[in-house]
Amino acid sequence: MKRSKDRFKLNYQYRIVPNKQQTHQLNEWLYKLCRIQNLMLEERFNWWECNRSPVKACPIFVTHLPGLKDQPTYYSQKRATHWSRETYKYLYEGVHSQVIQEAIKRVEDTFNRFVKGDLNGKRSGKPRFKSVRRYRTFSIPQLKPDCLSVTTNPHQRKNGSIRRDIAYINLPKVGQVKLIYHRPIPEGFIIKAALVSRKADGWYICLTLEDKSVPSLKSPQIEATQDNSLGLDVGLEKFWTASDGEVEPIQQHYRKSEDKLAKLQNRKDKKPHKSASRRKLAKKISKHYQRLQRKRKQFHYESATKLVGRDEQVFFVEDIKPGNLSKKNKPKQDENGKYLPNGQSAKSGLNKSINDAGWGQFLSILAYKAAKAGRDAPWRVCTVVKVKPHNTSQVCSCCNRLVEKDLSVRIHRCLCGLTLDRDWNAAINIKRVGLGIFPTIKRPKRSRKTTTKEAYTVISDSV
Repeated sequence: MKRSKDRFKLNYQYRIVPNKQQTHQLNEWLYKLCRIQNLMLEERFNWWECNRSPVKACPIFVTHLPGLKDQPTYYSQKRATHWSRETYKYLYEGVHSQVIQEAIKRVEDTFNRFVKGDLNGKRSGKPRFKSVRRYRTFSIPQLKPDCLSVTTNPHQRKNGSIRRDIAYINLPKVGQVKLIYHRPIPEGFIIKAALVSRKADGWYICLTLEDKSVPSLKSPQIEATQDNSLGLDVGLEKFWTASDGEVEPIQQHYRKSEDKLAKLQNRKDKKPHKSASRRKLAKKISKHYQRLQRKRKQFHYESATKLVGRDEQVFFVEDIKPGNLSKKNKPKQDENGKYLPNGQSAKSGLNKSINDAGWGQFLSILAYKAAKAGRDAPWRVCTVVKVKPHNTSQVCSCCNRLVEKDLSVRIHRCLCGLTLDRDWNAAINIKRVGLGIFPTIKRPKRSRKTTTKEAYTVISDSV
C-alpha cells in the first residue's frame, strides 16, 4: 500500500491463465524487452567510457579533447528516430509502446543511481546486463478503468458452495486473459497500472489500485502513552517479543527444508548441462523456493494482523537494517599477506538465520496493516514508530543499570534483583525509548595514544 498527497494506492496480485498464443506472446515480449534494455544500457556505458577522462592521468594542455557527445536520456532513447529503432526494428514490432518506455525508464533510474546516487547521495552498484532467464517482469503503466470484467459463475461445487467468479482482464495488444479472481477489488478503487511477472508456477499480474477520496479523511495524530503503546523486539530464538511479555514463536521455513534443497541441488548438479532432466530439477527447486517464500510471507501477515488486532495503537519497533546485519566479515591478513581466520564460518550460519527470519518484510507488512486499519475502521487508527535500539538489551529496564552481556547470554540478571528474558527486557526498553523515558548512555571514548575504553555511564535517569 502507498499513500501520496493526492491519492491512496493499493497493490493486488492475481494469477492469470493465458492460452498458448498469449503465453507465446508474453514470452516474446520479455525476450524483446530484455534485448532493448541491454541495448540501452550498452549505449549509456559507451557514453560513460568514451566521454570521461581522469584529469590526473590526462593533462588538458597536452591531450586534444574531442567534442563531447550528448548524454543518452530517457527522452532521447525512446524517440522514434533513435538508431536502435532502425537497426533493431524487429524488437519493437508487436510490443506496446508504453511497455517499451517503462523498460527504458527502468534503465535510466538504475544508471542514475549508479552515476549520481539517490537522494542521500548513496550510489548503487554498476548495472549489469540481464539474460533472458533473469528478465521476468514488464510494466503496463496505463490501463482502462473497465479492463476487468467479472461475471458470476452459474455452476456450484459438489458440496453446494458457490464457485469463484469468472474474470477476464483486457491487456493491450494481448487481449482478454483469464484471471483467478480470488478476492474482490474494494469499492471506490479503480485500476490504473499493472505489473506482469513470470514465476516458477505460472504468470501473475499485480494491479495498482487508486482511491482519490481517501486523502480527504485525515487521520488524527496519536499521542503515545503507557497504555496505548507496545514495544516489539525481533530476534532469532523468538520471532518477536512484546513489552507485555507476549511471545511469537519463530518459523524457520528455510532451515526446516535445507536438507531437501541440498539433495535436489546435488541431483541437479550431476545431470548433464542443458539437458531436459536438469531443467526439470531446476524448475522443481524454483517452485520449492517459491513455496518457502509464500509460507514466510503468510506467517508475517498473520503475525502483523494479530498485533494490529490488539488494543494498542502505537507500535515501537527497532530501526534495523537486516542487509547490514547479514554482511560478510572483512578479511584479515598478516604482514606477509596470508589470510587469517575472521569468524566468517560462524557468521555464515547467523546470516542464513537472519535472512530466513525476514525482519524487514515483517516490519513493512506491519506498517501496511497499521495504515490500512485506519481506512477499514476510521475509529481504529494505528501507527508504527521506528526507534534506535542502541543499548536496549544491555540496560536494565527496572533500575537503568548497564549490564553488559554477550549475545549468547539470553537471561538478563541485574543487581537490583530483576531476572527476566533478554528479549523481554529489550522490548520494554524499546517502548521506553519511544516514550522518551529511556536513559541517555554515554558512549566510550577512544584515545589516539591508548586503546583503552572508558566505562559506560548513565547521564539521566528515567522519568
